[in-house]
Amino acid sequence: MRWFVAVLLVATVLLAALAIKTSMETQSYQRGLVEASSYNATFDYSRTQVEIERLAHAITSLAEGDGTRAQMEIAFAVLRTRLDTLPVSITGRPFRDALTARDELSRTCDEIEAMLPRLADQAVARDAVERLGAVARRFSNLATVSNAVQGDIVEGWRQRLSASLDELSLNLRLLCANGLLLIIALIHQKLHFRRQALTDSLTGLPNRAAFREWTGRADGAREIAIAVIDVDLFKEINDDCGQQRGDLLLRRLGVILREAVGRRGEAARIGGDEFALMFIGDAAFERANAACSDVARRLGKAAVGCCDQPLLTLSVGLAAARGGERELEALLLDADAAMYCAKRDGGNRLVVATQEFRNEIEHRRQVQRDIVNAVSRGEFETVFQPIVDTADLRPQGFEALLRWNHPTLGRLPPDFFIPLAEENGAIIPIGRFVLDRALTIAANWPEALTVSVNVSPLQLGEKGFVADVRQALERHRVAPRRLILEITETVLIRTANASAVLDGLRALGVGIALDDFGTGYASMGYLRQYRFDKIKIDKSFVSTMIEEDKSAAIVRAICGLAREISATVVAEGIETQQLLSLVAASGCESGQGYLFARPMSALHTALFIEKHGWSSAAPPRPATIRLAANSSSVRAIGSDHPSGPRGDRVDVT
Repeated sequence: MRWFVAVLLVATVLLAALAIKTSMETQSYQRGLVEASSYNATFDYSRTQVEIERLAHAITSLAEGDGTRAQMEIAFAVLRTRLDTLPVSITGRPFRDALTARDELSRTCDEIEAMLPRLADQAVARDAVERLGAVARRFSNLATVSNAVQGDIVEGWRQRLSASLDELSLNLRLLCANGLLLIIALIHQKLHFRRQALTDSLTGLPNRAAFREWTGRADGAREIAIAVIDVDLFKEINDDCGQQRGDLLLRRLGVILREAVGRRGEAARIGGDEFALMFIGDAAFERANAACSDVARRLGKAAVGCCDQPLLTLSVGLAAARGGERELEALLLDADAAMYCAKRDGGNRLVVATQEFRNEIEHRRQVQRDIVNAVSRGEFETVFQPIVDTADLRPQGFEALLRWNHPTLGRLPPDFFIPLAEENGAIIPIGRFVLDRALTIAANWPEALTVSVNVSPLQLGEKGFVADVRQALERHRVAPRRLILEITETVLIRTANASAVLDGLRALGVGIALDDFGTGYASMGYLRQYRFDKIKIDKSFVSTMIEEDKSAAIVRAICGLAREISATVVAEGIETQQLLSLVAASGCESGQGYLFARPMSALHTALFIEKHGWSSAAPPRPATIRLAANSSSVRAIGSDHPSGPRGDRVDVT
């Protein structure tokens, strides 16, 4: 199509140029015809003939005594004047016959002028009349020839003008036809580009822009339902199987969606691996629900063709409204939020955006708006939980944890607001605050105690993160070896330059800990790819060591693996004396949990350090932590609440 439009454009330019050229020629021919028609030399030649005959008659009358000499001289003077005005060219071209006739008339006038004194003599008069008669006949013939030549010239101009007009008319018709074709081609191309702009090139489905243009269809609809579909673990499939296999999966899903909705609804690809379905009319919700179930069932039977992905699953969010209760864009936001909720719950499920769900989403959005300025308003509090030696129960360091005292909502749990902070980017200033606050407090601790700070993917991926850590250490005069940065597998997955950043941190002397080990997608692979100073076993394994032999075996295996790679193991979630004994017997050097202490304020952390044998002036004394037989009665220093069945630790990730 592009080459066709280009050809039409070139043809249009050429035809326009040719039409301009023909138009200029037509104007020239028109002027020539007007000039040739406006003056005819035949009149002058005929008039000269009449004046010659008039002079001859005056001479004859003078000789016969019927005329006067004055009349004869006037006639001669008129004829002599005619010589000066006699045309000798036609339309600018010399007329040879006119030149000859004029020369002959000039000679005759000279001869007559010499005869003027003797013209009263009849013999002289007859001679003069005969000469004038011969010249008069020449001018008569000249008038006839001039009239024919003038007619030929006029006819020539007329023919050229007519031919030029015909050519101009043809050029204009061709130009109009070509212009019409060009307009049609441009309209077709515009429609083609519009279709391209509204169509996903990979799946052939409408894209997000097209989906938003469907708003007009939803106006006045009795019921409308929107479903947002996302492929679970698509990034892993793309990474492990290759982008071509991922594209094949998306194309296959596009075909399944198109077949599932049929003519009853619309399907669009609105993101990388996100798709949207729209149903309008009666039973729109039921039709959307059935279509989503059909898509999930049919996709589950489709094989990726590689990797260890046995089954393809979807996370689906569904939102519906009746009688114009909500606009299409609002429904799309509801369905999208429901989809992410399904994804957070593990995927392979459908979540419906009910009114209660919308209220919860609005609550989350309000929290996201408030969290942006929470640091500047001083609403965050940093607390510390000890990490102890499982052999002598002596504190080795503390992990910095975050609490948010919301002015209207009260104290919010970290597992609620931390993901929200990651979604809107507020986690970056929050992470800076936690690091700065942790180092401020740790600067007052004994040199042997470390402080652990959790790092989010956004922080690790931020340009200049290593420099920020270095500046914070220098500002608070804390030795780099005392800072332990805890990262999860999610941080490694979502940070493209994780290896370079970790190398930069290690060059500073900062320790790196792999947090929540064993819960990720490829934890063992990251142990091979990166070097860690500490490995923190997730509390889901530790807390079930008593009930499940597999968990105890996993903990022992992790401890053995850590020894082989020269890493220290920290067991999280130790809440009973029995768990502590099992963890220590498994070879785990360090522990953390409610058995030792709940997260404490900076003041109570300082008291805890002093109480358990640490001071800046004296060497450490043996720890004297009293452990209750029943973990439910264990109380942390500075806390009036017994520990529950699980800790409230939430990483700042």
